[in-house]
Parts: sequence; C-alpha cells; structure tokens
Amino acid sequence: MLKKIGLISAAISVFAISGIAFAANQATINQAINDGTKSVDIVDAGGTTVASPSVSFGNLSFSFNTQDGAGVLGTASQAIRTYNPTSGATWSVSIAASAPTAVWTSGGNTYDFNDTSGYTDGVDTDTKGGQMTIDPSAGTIAGVAGCLTSNISKGASTSFVETTTNSIGLMTAAAGAPTYCRWDLTGINLTNKIPAAQPSGSYALTLVLTVV
Repeated sequence: MLKKIGLISAAISVFAISGIAFAANQATINQAINDGTKSVDIVDAGGTTVASPSVSFGNLSFSFNTQDGAGVLGTASQAIRTYNPTSGATWSVSIAASAPTAVWTSGGNTYDFNDTSGYTDGVDTDTKGGQMTIDPSAGTIAGVAGCLTSNISKGASTSFVETTTNSIGLMTAAAGAPTYCRWDLTGINLTNKIPAAQPSGSYALTLVLTVV
C-alpha cells in the first residue's frame, strides 16, 4: 500500500512540473487606437450636426443710402465645433466664401462681400460694391466635456478683400493646447456693408469652414 501511494505522489509531481514548463494556456491580444482626423462642424445644443446651418442678418428696408447689416455666427443651436482627435496640439479654423468671386445673390440681383472700397465698387473682378467683416474676438470658446481652452485664441476682426484676404481666421490652437478634445465657438459678430439703392430681395452667400 505504501508503494502505491508513492507512485501516485510521483505522478502528481511530474504533472505539476509539466504544467509550468508548457504555457500553452496563455495568449497575448492587441488593440491599436489610432489618431483621428481634425474636423470642424456646425452642431446643435445636443452636439448633433446641423443639416442646413444658416446665419440670418436682421431685415432691412430698401434705402437710397448705403446700409449696414448685422448678424451672429455661432449660437447655442448652431455652434462651430472643432474636433482634435489627435496628439498634435496645433490647428486653426478659418472661414471663406465658396469662391473669391462669389457675390450675394437674390434672383438676378447681386452685391459684393469683399470689395476693396467697401460700399462702392473698387478694383476687383466684378462691378459691385459691398463688404463683409467678421469679428471672432467678440465670441466665446467653450471646451466640450471638460476640455480646457488653454493656448486656444480667437481671431481678430477682419474684412474680406478680394485676392488679399480671401479667408478669415476664427480660432487657433498653439503649442501646449489640449489634445484629443473638442471646442465650441459662438457669438461671432458679422457686419455687412450694403451699397446704396440695392434692390430688395432675399440675398444669400455661401461660407465654408476649414480646419488645418
């Protein structure tokens, strides 16, 4: 009986040593998380993309004199949201018309948004007066989901001028700005110089946001 117990003990000892020597019950699994792409969008209060964003200037009446229109770009329901899903801290957001030669249009009537002379026609490719100024400095930057706004700044008040100022900077992140974050920009003031005796109508101009 003692011999049998000894044999059993020996068999168990060999099995235990064998289990240590062969680690076939272990596996290494891997998961890569890559940087995304910086982007800019117009979102509502819930963070959902606005399908057809727009900015409305206050209504004006026909005038034989020059006029100024005013509007606000970026509201609680249509905020400019910048996404930086990368390890790179620096980026900049700008706005431009669909083309430097674009004009405000209502049917067959037009006026300019970037004339060198403001209300009247200056040296550019069209024969229309008119000029838009964008003032991001009046706006507010807010981090989303606790993101800080350190080293992120707003642009200065700037007027479009054909050829020389085709785009206007709205917001810039410098070295040291937070990474893997999102920010909303609201409250950008827009002013619009309208030529004298501009025909009545519902005028529209397309603007495009870009982040680099």
